[in-house]
Amino acid sequence: MEKNSDPDLRAYVVWVPKVAASERDVANATRYVRDERAKHYWDGEGALLHGYEPALSISEDAWDIYMVYGPDARWEADTPPSPDYWMHQLDLASAPELDAAAFAEKVKSFAESRSEFR
Repeated sequence: MEKNSDPDLRAYVVWVPKVAASERDVANATRYVRDERAKHYWDGEGALLHGYEPALSISEDAWDIYMVYGPDARWEADTPPSPDYWMHQLDLASAPELDAAAFAEKVKSFAESRSEFR
């Protein structure tokens, strides 16, 4: 986020109980995403771990995933909407493995295409 100053950019960071994480770890973990446009949440029940499985067409816990949604995305069903683009740090072949530079470029391209229609 530090490389993209678009004031309309938002990040929703959801921390989940993986690798022995607990809610008390969240305050320390938020230092990895320090930006006023980022909102941090704790999903202690792991609802999103399973909620994103159908949206991403995967059969394992959906964590360590990075998704891009356009401004028209709406969560209107029981399960989350499928992202416009996503990367991961899991053992999957269904989407690209996280490459921070490529992900940042994808976010930038979404922001630029959105600004063309303002």
